[in-house]
Amino acid sequence: METIVNGFNQPNAQASPLAYGLTMVAAGLAIMGAGVVSVGQGMAVAKAVEAIGRNPEATSKIRSTLIMGLAIVETASIYCFIIALLIIFV
Repeated sequence: METIVNGFNQPNAQASPLAYGLTMVAAGLAIMGAGVVSVGQGMAVAKAVEAIGRNPEATSKIRSTLIMGLAIVETASIYCFIIALLIIFV
């Protein structure tokens, strides 16, 4: 198995279909991680909107906490995307 994957990463070697398929599956799983992050972001925004609706006086505090949380979660999504690109092209 190791020779198949190593053969795929060499620029002049003929890539086997198995190595190509495994690479695309791994990249797909990394992108699915980014999709899961998007669902989490949607849930966080929904809860923040509910909280603002219940307590309008705390809007600025809720908004700042939401933006900080979304930035942290978006970082995970960007990492998933970078890993997928590295799997495909490196």
